[in-house]
Amino acid sequence: MITSIKIENIKGFGTTNNSFEIEIKSQKVNLLVAPNGFGKSSITLAFNSLIRGKIKVEENSLHQKNNTLVPSLSITLDGDVLIADLTNNAISRKLTCCTINNRLKVQTISKSFGGISTTKGFLSIDSVTIVDSIPEKVSNLYKYSDVKTNFGSNGKVLPNLSELFSRESFLENIQYGFDVFEKFETIRRSALIDDVKTKIKNISGSREIIISNILDSFFTDLENDEFYKIFGEIFEDEIGESLFEKFSLFYQLRYLYKSSKASLLKASRRASYDIFKKRFDFNIRHINTTWKDLKSKKEGNALILDFPHADEVSNGQRDILTFIAQLIKFKSSIKKGKKYLLIIDEVFDYLDDANVIAAQYYISNLLKDVNCEIYPVIFTHLDPKYFRNYIFKPSLLNVQYLKKVDAVGSDAMKTFIAHREGLDKNNPTEMSLYNDLSKYFFHYSPNTIDRSADIPVKPNLRKTWAKDTYLKEYVLEELNKYVSAATQYDPYAVSLGIRYRIEKVMYDDFTCSTERDEFINTHQTDKKLKYAEEHDALVPDAYYYLSAIHNEADHLKQPNEEKACVYKLNHPVIQNIVKELFNNSYPIMIDMIH
Repeated sequence: MITSIKIENIKGFGTTNNSFEIEIKSQKVNLLVAPNGFGKSSITLAFNSLIRGKIKVEENSLHQKNNTLVPSLSITLDGDVLIADLTNNAISRKLTCCTINNRLKVQTISKSFGGISTTKGFLSIDSVTIVDSIPEKVSNLYKYSDVKTNFGSNGKVLPNLSELFSRESFLENIQYGFDVFEKFETIRRSALIDDVKTKIKNISGSREIIISNILDSFFTDLENDEFYKIFGEIFEDEIGESLFEKFSLFYQLRYLYKSSKASLLKASRRASYDIFKKRFDFNIRHINTTWKDLKSKKEGNALILDFPHADEVSNGQRDILTFIAQLIKFKSSIKKGKKYLLIIDEVFDYLDDANVIAAQYYISNLLKDVNCEIYPVIFTHLDPKYFRNYIFKPSLLNVQYLKKVDAVGSDAMKTFIAHREGLDKNNPTEMSLYNDLSKYFFHYSPNTIDRSADIPVKPNLRKTWAKDTYLKEYVLEELNKYVSAATQYDPYAVSLGIRYRIEKVMYDDFTCSTERDEFINTHQTDKKLKYAEEHDALVPDAYYYLSAIHNEADHLKQPNEEKACVYKLNHPVIQNIVKELFNNSYPIMIDMIH
């Protein structure tokens, strides 16, 4: 388990507020949640900067682009603190780090004609290098006559394996038997082979007669060897029914291992590559919904996947294709018994619903199929408590928060909002109540009104919020929690407080009482801001940005509903805008919203 990450002097992280106590578990989908602007991309960059023997961070990626700073990354893995800096990289010795991210980039083409230069920009998708170095082909690896000659007398009993050596699946498995063949280089195990060989050579007659006289007892000692059993497990699909067929396959492969080890390994790795390439192209073809024929191709000695220009495919097609291509590449690189950190940098946040399901299917299958430790990390700003983007089994999902924020709408606030929204606009009495609640309690008004008698008795519905300043006092309390960087606050109340403040600032800018009255009587904040601009008021752009949050927040239909936009309040840029809206005051006083 990875229990901590600390980053120094890389992108947004300096030497303070740069460590995270978390629990990243192997074979789980670790969802690391943090708001936009928090530093998720900086963390990804830090792990991407790990190279052999050190961490290498480009100058423009250093904290504040200060080239005098010393970057470092440390993690705690299974209780051990591993550090990577300019002279050491203990992390990569224990953990291989890989990243999947968005491949979109901006390119330009410049042309010069008659002394005038023109530049055209376009979006492109970085190609993915699937295999860095393609294994070379090996020919004439197996010669039946050489194997018979090596066996000596009665070599004719060995079967011809030429057909097997034409199968890619068989060739691929050979590399997994190398450890077994190595164990049989010892004197004791070599003697087991020689003993069987001697017994077979002592039988006279035709090939058929010799085979019929080969007894299972010849192989008793050999069959009891633990590594010979492993060999049988590796090649169970190729071994026939008799113990002799198993031995003859073992003998011939061991002979090639001893006589042509390097060529045998190359042939096996080439078979792995050929199988992988076919599977890769099949998978890409299976998910390719573009009009382009996408398949891998050889470039130099590498296998790459080129993508169409970004304007030739939809965003959804682009995102799922690049994601799956990178995931398949990662899967092809993993080795038995190793540990891997797989970082998926916010790719899921921009996939459409169908592609999210497809991507999660591939990740789930990846964790089922491998025989190594993988720590998959998905960076996201979408909290699964409020965004139902993920269909992973609950037992597979491990949600961790890089920034702990318990911003939860109170039952009272959400019930009050939902009650107003549920009033019947066709009923004059209820429409009157709706208008009064909107004017005096959901928007800024210098005056107040008492409509508490018209609020029914319901669970969590506060009658007192429909009179005097009781609601604003609650809003003020939550606003002060928010601007003080508290982790717990009511985002719906904060959103309403932002609206109060924006409208009050604009109201106070008017000097004419008629204009003030018209401003108050104008429905909807956006229309109020437009009215202010039409009367020569200067409306900051930030007011419109914030309107996107508070306008949606006060339209809950049901108390158990959530409006995801209010959780954008966690974004540090939004936090700073709100603080400036209140003149960076703390505590905020009631006269700033009433």
